[in-house]
Amino acid sequence: MKKIFVLIILFVWIGNLSVFAFGQDNSIDLMFNYPFYKRPSAKIRTQSAKILYKELKNERKYLDFMIYGIYKQPKIFNQIITLCNNPNIKVRGIVDVNTRGQNDYPDTHKLKAKCKCIKTDFATRDEMQEYYDKQKKLGYLMHNKVFVFSNNHVWTGSTNISSTCSGGFNANVSYLIKNKKVADLYRQEISQMYDDEKFHIDKQKYFIKDLRLSDGTILDIYFAPNANILDEEIIPSLKNAKESIYVAMFYFTNKHILEELINAKNRGVDVKVIVDASFAKDFKKYVTLMRDSGIQVKVENWAGKMHCKLAVIDESITLTGSLNWTNSAVNFNDENFLKIQNQIIATKTTKYFNKLWKSIPDKWLCGIPEAEGIDSKYSCKDGIDNDHDGLTDMEDPKCKLNTVK
Repeated sequence: MKKIFVLIILFVWIGNLSVFAFGQDNSIDLMFNYPFYKRPSAKIRTQSAKILYKELKNERKYLDFMIYGIYKQPKIFNQIITLCNNPNIKVRGIVDVNTRGQNDYPDTHKLKAKCKCIKTDFATRDEMQEYYDKQKKLGYLMHNKVFVFSNNHVWTGSTNISSTCSGGFNANVSYLIKNKKVADLYRQEISQMYDDEKFHIDKQKYFIKDLRLSDGTILDIYFAPNANILDEEIIPSLKNAKESIYVAMFYFTNKHILEELINAKNRGVDVKVIVDASFAKDFKKYVTLMRDSGIQVKVENWAGKMHCKLAVIDESITLTGSLNWTNSAVNFNDENFLKIQNQIIATKTTKYFNKLWKSIPDKWLCGIPEAEGIDSKYSCKDGIDNDHDGLTDMEDPKCKLNTVK
């Protein structure tokens, strides 16, 4: 009886929070996080963060990483510092700053102060101003979430190093790819930024197509900015869909992708989309366009974000990475995009999508819930300003409309 009880508890725990899946011979470790925690955490609760931390602890030679930033993840933060300050380990790190020299995650600047081996995507304040003058806009992001280890393991996906992502709260998908050619490609991308200080539109366009891993997985990998991500990968994949397209996406504004989803729906493909509540409120016209075209669109009503950048096509192809489906992501940001042809991975990802889909009440197939308020469970008690209006939890009038259970 005790053994049966333990197995039941283990099954429920795995089913509720995170999933850790392997390819046929462990070429890719696949890690899902479900947005069902009540609050963010400084602990590394997700399987993705645990795998990352284990790789960092085991590193003895050299480490490359390019990340948006870091916030309230002390174990990962301290381990990166340990590696940076070890004279026997070579570390190259890149983080994002805007043209004012700031990062949304305040621990990023603390990490950079303690790790002299970290650079930003703008090398000097003069260069920041040069970019601003040339582009007349903000928003060129270092948006990757990538670590490359000396054992040729690459950790990547949609998970930021933060209390809301790696700490558990948002919906995310991550991958640990174990292949030297993949690791070398990512190192090549990092080298042109770290060594040559070329970022964003100044970079050479690196990519690899039809790379076959030892378990039969076929990978295409692109780094943004690169319009070919759209023209050679996303649009053709959607055009070729025969049965189903399931999309879980944080930001989604590219009109060409929207048109292809509508075309797919019109030819009989089962198209379902999950988007983030904050996005749906700010860009309601895109949600309305899809719904008016017959596409089922659910807007999440979790406290955490729909932070995935994910699509599964015909349960055989997975489109993923750090790249939101926006013009800025494709044409301006530093991002990575993967097309994974592996039926096992696609099937597991479809199951993940379906569980997210079922967790959202059907009423949100029509309306748009408030990101913070009684519409979104736990959002009024999570310590987060979910709708970015400067008001948190019970400070927000939307949390006072009724008693929050």
